[in-house]
Amino acid sequence: MNGFWMRRAEIETERLRLRAWTMQDMQGFLLFAADPEVMMAAGSKPVLSQEEARAELRRTADDPYAYAITLRDTGEIVGKIKFQRDGARYNVHSVSIGYELAQRYWGNGYMTEALRGMVRHAFDVMQVELVTIGHFTGNERSRRVIERAGFLFDGVTPYAFKRFDGRVFDEANYSILREEYESGAVSLRRRFS
Repeated sequence: MNGFWMRRAEIETERLRLRAWTMQDMQGFLLFAADPEVMMAAGSKPVLSQEEARAELRRTADDPYAYAITLRDTGEIVGKIKFQRDGARYNVHSVSIGYELAQRYWGNGYMTEALRGMVRHAFDVMQVELVTIGHFTGNERSRRVIERAGFLFDGVTPYAFKRFDGRVFDEANYSILREEYESGAVSLRRRFS
């Protein structure tokens, strides 16, 4: 990864703590990683066996940019969030975010809160110029989360992602520029107008 990528630091929000994964987190990991509804919406294959679960948790724990989303009060794992390369831009100091949230925690605002914490970390600590995120078109739940977190809609990339099962999806793309973040409020202007 580029030079601005650094070792993971914990991120705290009002209700959440984003921390490194360990191999002792299997129970919390399986809450979303074995759930077809969660994983298929994220473009990933759900884990189907203990061997797959161990291998996927090991990859996640070894990824220095993947965080376990935990409740600050109980330490309970509710999902995963990670920084990843922004594959749509060249030579721009940017980062993208991906996430999964266990169904039992949907509707509590946890992912919006986690996203805001990641955006703050990306701009304040990683010093990026731009943070991006996307979802498959038609995924209204993710659209609402992303917009509540302050991201602006950039447009749709047709035929953007072929999932492991061969199904192809268009992707809705969003971003926040540094100047929008620093202004304290994301403007409603459209960048392409």
